[in-house]
Amino acid sequence: MTRPTSYLAFDLETTGIDSFRDVPVSYAFVEHKVLNGSPVAARETGVVNPGRPIPAQSTAVHGITDAMAQEGIALGEAIDLISERIRGHWSSGGAIVGMNVAYDLTMVEALCRVYDIPSLSSAGPGPVLDVYVIDKTLDKWRKGKRTLSDLCVRYNVSLDNAHNAEGDAEATLKIYEAMEVEFPSLAQLDLEAINSTLDKWHHEYLSSLSDYFVKSGKPAISPGRFSWPINSVS
Repeated sequence: MTRPTSYLAFDLETTGIDSFRDVPVSYAFVEHKVLNGSPVAARETGVVNPGRPIPAQSTAVHGITDAMAQEGIALGEAIDLISERIRGHWSSGGAIVGMNVAYDLTMVEALCRVYDIPSLSSAGPGPVLDVYVIDKTLDKWRKGKRTLSDLCVRYNVSLDNAHNAEGDAEATLKIYEAMEVEFPSLAQLDLEAINSTLDKWHHEYLSSLSDYFVKSGKPAISPGRFSWPINSVS
């Protein structure tokens, strides 16, 4: 069985909630070479100048103002950096770890096309471990919300700086470590089987949710959201 060479947690703070129309205002990577209490191997963070005003409601969440963003990396440069880091991690046999990370990866993918940068999908995509997808599947019947804060409580992880990209990324990595202890089958996933397994879990969850929406008189979930770990436009 082949395991990931390392685990790279990834998170964005953004101008809004639309992966195809909004853009990052900060990013963070937190890497562990091995799990189970190993020291952090690397941290990379940055503020991004989105080239547009940041809505007040978004600033209220992550605390990044227009003035702060003006001092950040230009958007195109940031996307080039982020994309290269993720593609390089995959090419070295590592896995990306995130919380509802299809949102973040989809945003990067969309902006790669805007800036004519090699896309994430051009590199696979490589293995992705999403703690939201895992929790929805392996603790399916638990009641209550499943935000990052909720998962921190569930898996006994401290979240010292919520809605800060670095704090969220590190908490997500710790949640995944706790999941491997609680659900040993996760640790038995071969590197090549990670995406096919989580894609199946994601599809099952989203299909059930979409059916519920239809029965409740709401629109079905759009087909593009079933694409994982990168959503498509359709």
